[in-house]
Order: sequence, then C-alpha cells, then structure tokens
Amino acid sequence: MSPPELLVAGPEGDLLGEAQAIFDESCTYCHDASDDYVNLEDASALVGLASSTGTPFVDPGNPGGSYLYLKMVAAEGIEGDSMPLGDDPLPAEQLAAVQNWIASLAPAEPEPTGEGTGEGEGEGSGDGTGEGTGEGEGEGETKPPPDKTPLPPPQPKRKPKAPFFSTHQINLQTTTTMGKKAISFRIHHRFGRVGGFGDRTYLGMAGGAVMSMGAEYGIIDGLDVMARWTSSRLDWEIGTKYVPVRQEAGAPLSFGMYASFEALTQAPTSAANRLTGNFQVMVSRLWLERWSTQLTVNYSLLTNHSPTVFADLDEDGTAEQVTDDRGTLNVGLASTIWLGKKRKNGIDLEYVLPIPAGDTFYYNGGDQAPDAGRIGSWAVGWSAKRGLHVFQVIVTNTRNIHTNLAAPGGDTTNPFSPFGDFYFGFNITRKWKL
Repeated sequence: MSPPELLVAGPEGDLLGEAQAIFDESCTYCHDASDDYVNLEDASALVGLASSTGTPFVDPGNPGGSYLYLKMVAAEGIEGDSMPLGDDPLPAEQLAAVQNWIASLAPAEPEPTGEGTGEGEGEGSGDGTGEGTGEGEGEGETKPPPDKTPLPPPQPKRKPKAPFFSTHQINLQTTTTMGKKAISFRIHHRFGRVGGFGDRTYLGMAGGAVMSMGAEYGIIDGLDVMARWTSSRLDWEIGTKYVPVRQEAGAPLSFGMYASFEALTQAPTSAANRLTGNFQVMVSRLWLERWSTQLTVNYSLLTNHSPTVFADLDEDGTAEQVTDDRGTLNVGLASTIWLGKKRKNGIDLEYVLPIPAGDTFYYNGGDQAPDAGRIGSWAVGWSAKRGLHVFQVIVTNTRNIHTNLAAPGGDTTNPFSPFGDFYFGFNITRKWKL
C-alpha cells in the first residue's frame, strides 16, 4: 500500500489552521505555553526554532527536515519516543495535513557564504611602472538548498499497549512499568468512612482521611523502583517491580514481580510489627485493546499492627494479650474496561480475597465473627488518561493504601460486614520523561 500523497495546498493560513487544530486536540495537553521546550499552542512560533538535536522543529518548505514532523512519524534518528507519547500515531490524513502546512511555508532565502572570486582585465596607464588596474565581476558561492523532498506519512500502525493505564490499579500494583528514564509523582487519597443517614461526615469529607504520596522511577524498560509515605501508621514503603515479560514489548501477556519493605514510624505504643514486607507475582493481559485483566498472588509479612490483640485461651473466656505475628496470603483480581474511540477512559475494578492460614484470625482485638463470610476488599473506579496524567476517582471498602496495610486479614480487618464500610477517594499520577 503506497503512502498517501500530499493534499492540495490551499492558502497557508488555512493549512496552519488545520495543523493547529490537530495539535490542539492531540498535543497541547502536555505541550502548552507552560512547556519551556516546545509550545504547540502556537505552532507558527516553532518555525526555524532549533530542537535539542539541532534540527529545526519546523523547517519552512521541508517536512522531511522538520523535527516536529519526524517525531510524529517515528522517523529514524529522533530522540526518545514518537508522539503522541504512549499513544497510537495520528491518522494518515492528519499527518498529511501537518506535512502540507510545513511544505506550504516559504523557505528562507539562501544566504551567500560571503566568499567570491573576481575575474577581470585591466589596462596599464601612465608612468611606465607597468602596473595596471583591473575591474571584474564576481559571483558569491551559496550553500546548496536542503532536500525538499517531503517525507510521506507512513500507514498508521498501532503501538502495542500496556495492559493498564498506570503502574497501580487502585491499590494493587500492575504489570505496567514506567519505561526507561521516566519518573512519576503519585498521590492517593481516601476520605473518611461514609456514615449512615444523618451522619454529618459529608460523604466522608469531614471524617479522618488517609493519604499517600510518593515517586517512581524507571531504571530500564520493565524495572522500576518506588518510595512512598502514608499518614496511616506513618508508614514508609520502598519497593521494586520487575516485569521481564511485557505484552507491550510483543509478548502474548505480561508477567512481573513486586517486592517491598515497609517501616511503621508510629509510636511503639500504637503500632506492633513495625518492620515488615511484601512479595507478589502478577500475570496480566490486554484483550482486544479494550479489556485488561490481571491475577495477583501476594504474601504480606506481619500484617496485624494493632498493639492490643487478645486471644481467647479457654472456655471461660479468659483472654491473653498477644502479638499477632502471622502474615497474610491473598489473591487479587484487577480489571479495566477501556472506553471511547481513543480508549483514554476506563472503568476500573479491583478485588482482593484473603486466604486464611488457619481457622483463627485475631482481627485487631479478638477473633471477631469467625463464622462470617470473608468478603475481602473491593474497589470500583473511573480513570482518565490525559497526556502524561492519569486521574482516578474510586469507591472502596478499605481506607488503607500501602501494600501491607491494605492486605485483608491483617491491619485492614476482614471479614467485612456483608456490605462493609466504604470510602470515597482519588488517585493522581503525573509522569515525566527524563
């Protein structure tokens, strides 16, 4: 299939308007006036402006020598990823519109090098010295004009997609990684418990909130490190994620592992088992570019951090205070349904079920309702990807966020009541390519 030919060029202003509309729709969410490197809110300002490679962003009359266009068509020799970042190439007709706009611009006049040669004939005069004066005409050498052969837009080819928008689903880690030399800042927030009728918590906003914030960095493709802090038990979590098999790299599915260490800096009188950790394995797949699924098996060490745990010792109900030093094994399921033509919105689901290590759970203060159903933790959310941002609003029955604290059966009590307490919350991620 031959690539599309240049469209018929109309007035330059019309072509600029068409190109600017494309930039406004697909590029300016990241490359706006706040971007010191490239501002695509005014594409005409990029004419003649040098990129980091020295190639001008827009070389008038020369699409094949314009770095802006080369980034859009994923040409060889560009730095970093093609644009739009992490998304499919623009349709062929949009690439052709950008190409036509650049081709319609009047090229700069070639500048002479300032060197010239003079040739002339002179006639001697006067005093017998034999000297003559010469007058001649010279031509200055000019630099050869650049190759104006337009670089035709390729037939658009979809980029392989990572199974999930973000490195986290809601609380669970996903097999999506940052990518080489990328960094992100994340904020997770959970409002207070939503009370019953007449409870003036204003949907939890007037209740006690839990938040977490942290950063992730991609060392290489498939290998990330992370550090974050949460207000719940003043917990620090430092972890690493390795995904050697990635669907976005051409594999039929993604497989990865995550391990982390957690330190609770709350006073010892308020938190037992202050040093702990987690290990999990993940398998995920994106189906038909519309539906993502993931299975996670996680083991968290020392998950009950309550300093006042009691165990029933005999039939008369005599209880003894103990330290619950057991871990929690759980199985997690994550799923996203991608919506819209560009699949930039999603409905997110997450469910984590504890696997009991025995018949007895202490649950932060006793063997509470041992015969109750073990419901586990659930969360439902809506997410939107806009450029390098991911926004997510959720409702969940657990307020904890960090891996060990959110593991059902430990600090997050389980079983929950049939419907359980629930909380509203949100997650925000901002990513940068270094």
